[in-house]
Amino acid sequence: MISKKLVAASILAAMGTSAHAIDFQAGDWTLGISGSVNAFYTQTSCDNAQVGYASVLATCGSVGGNQDASSIQNGLLPGFINFTASSRQNGYDVKANVGVHPGTSNEGGLVLAPAGGGLPPQAVAGGVGNSVGDARQIWLSFGNEQMGTIKLGRDIGLFQQQAILNDMTLLGVGTGGGFNGAINTTTGMIGNGYIYAEFKPQITYTLPTAKELTVSVGVYQPSRTVGNSIAALSGAGGVSTGGTTTTPGFNGLAMYDFGKAKVWGSFLNQEYEDQTNRITYETTGFELGGKIGFGALELMAVGFSGEGLGTGVAGVDGFSSVNTVAGTSQAQRDSNGYLLQATYKIGDTKFGINHGMSKLDLAANETAAGPGRAVLDESTATTLGVYHSLTPNLTLVGEYIMAEQSTHRAGLQESEANTVAIGAIIFF
Repeated sequence: MISKKLVAASILAAMGTSAHAIDFQAGDWTLGISGSVNAFYTQTSCDNAQVGYASVLATCGSVGGNQDASSIQNGLLPGFINFTASSRQNGYDVKANVGVHPGTSNEGGLVLAPAGGGLPPQAVAGGVGNSVGDARQIWLSFGNEQMGTIKLGRDIGLFQQQAILNDMTLLGVGTGGGFNGAINTTTGMIGNGYIYAEFKPQITYTLPTAKELTVSVGVYQPSRTVGNSIAALSGAGGVSTGGTTTTPGFNGLAMYDFGKAKVWGSFLNQEYEDQTNRITYETTGFELGGKIGFGALELMAVGFSGEGLGTGVAGVDGFSSVNTVAGTSQAQRDSNGYLLQATYKIGDTKFGINHGMSKLDLAANETAAGPGRAVLDESTATTLGVYHSLTPNLTLVGEYIMAEQSTHRAGLQESEANTVAIGAIIFF
């Protein structure tokens, strides 16, 4: 039977490492296979979704009014199957990784579609097996103890990587249940305490440091827009760049592992070019976090701060669309957030609670009564979770999630969503 340690390693494999449950030799190569499948029943009760911020990161998804929704869906992790091939050749460790991440969505799920005429986006049926061919990980690496390691391809980003990897809802659902069933994952605590690390095309270099210290820096595929389709659909003032920027993005991560505790810090930087108005926008973000264990008790805290960063996906909603020709300093929105978490294990059952908050400030050229739809002000979420290891490979999950979201527009009520999620996740 596979150990719990290897099950945990398989979670990391889904999020960007190469740990595997099954290894076998083929000549000079070690081949590895791992995978995971999960499914959850979610029941969400939504109040005041007309808060004006319609997005997959909104408290109630794209659904307006006071509504309930149920779904049988994936949690924060999609399903995945991961393959690696590694070898030691001419003094170098060489490795290749291919991962495919299918999901459970079908035409009964809800996705956003523009309504036209300045109206909010509407919920429509999703496609069968939506994003079934999502290849989040496809990369190669090479290096050794003297030179460090170079990775080329698509993999998880470095900025806020540790926040999502240590989020207890990675095994469960978190926010985004019910209304977001057709995107193959929920959102966990993304947008409620940390920024999504994303799976990005990259060239990343990990320094040859001591075993306890990990230092990595990476050059990333340039982002196409300030904000993206999510921002455009949300009406929250994403700024189109009019084309692909020529400047790559940069991520960095430093982490020190003390054994029962670890601390980390990371950064992100990305410039965007509005080729129509000849303006350059810049997104920057910084993260500090740590985790410590006291026997069965484990505590984690992480926080971020940024300019032009947004609160959920880097760059989305990070800039105002008001008088953009005025330049970066006027259009840039500041944001910050934190996630606090405590878990306690009794036998094969882990009990946990986490609470996160993300806040977005108006730009210098904006007012709460300005044009356009409402701009996000604050998102908070609290999750109570129970995670029972029925076998070393199979975990039964129960969560209760309370989420709230407000905007800067006066007179709009705060939206609320309460979700019950019950399901299971298996690793192999």
